[in-house]
Amino acid sequence: VTWPVGGIGGVGTLPEERGKGHMTALLYAVIDAMREREIPVSWLAGDRQRYNTFGWERAGQMYELTFSRRSLDRAGVAPARIEARRPADALDWIERLQPTLVCHARRPYLPLQLRKGGLRVWTAEDGYAIVRGSEWGPLSISELVSASGREMATVRALLDWTDRDDIRWNLSAWDDERLARLMPGVSHWRLVDWQMWRINDLAQVLTLARPILRKRATALRDFELAIGVREHDRTPVAGEDRTVTTLAVHDGEVEIARGRHVKHTIEWSAVEAARAVLGGPPVGSEAEMPAGLRALLPIPMYLPALDHV
Repeated sequence: VTWPVGGIGGVGTLPEERGKGHMTALLYAVIDAMREREIPVSWLAGDRQRYNTFGWERAGQMYELTFSRRSLDRAGVAPARIEARRPADALDWIERLQPTLVCHARRPYLPLQLRKGGLRVWTAEDGYAIVRGSEWGPLSISELVSASGREMATVRALLDWTDRDDIRWNLSAWDDERLARLMPGVSHWRLVDWQMWRINDLAQVLTLARPILRKRATALRDFELAIGVREHDRTPVAGEDRTVTTLAVHDGEVEIARGRHVKHTIEWSAVEAARAVLGGPPVGSEAEMPAGLRALLPIPMYLPALDHV
């Protein structure tokens, strides 16, 4: 499943112009622009209380893994052979291997991304590692690929090369195969959110995710419901295509349509939609969320660290 994602990288107002509604107008204009360009979801990093007002919410799930020399040695991991490279010299290697990841991004501007401050690159025989951090500060892995599944050997080599005791790596909670392979060498882990997300167009999100929803729907009883999303400029109205989405499962097939076409309806705010659809705190009791919908959601969403705006 391919997701177009809109990102906001910087927000600011001149001190003497604050409190006049300029940023509110700009953010609402950005939301409208993303809708016009058919960008179904948006990502940003920021204060939850501030951006909840505009429909962004902390959602998505990832594991923050910490590896130490001790934990890797205990797991019997020997270091791989790696070579430090200038990022520009590793460009072709990264472009070739990055798409082999289950979760990856299309990167037309990879040369510019590799010029971000604090990035260091190593290559191995079957992969590469992109690491963020100074020579003295904490180290974190932005991206690591091993075509043979020997990621921990590369991590062990990074600790030797940098003379560090530990290193962190954030991985999507949906990256099942790699997570299962890595856990024996992890010293500790925690489940964290994937920053702030916004659902710009629920019907488009569900339509793009239909291959995933179909797999989950194979064992479900038939059901149908309409989902309305309240926004700053729109309240769910009968027959209004852009505020209500109808979702139905019939004989394992998932049907999605704009507008309210069935009687049973639930209503979310934009913030609740982000939590329910992309993974976050509950939006209500189990009785308020139909069982069929709980089985379909949340939808896997992943944004690699190198692609953060």
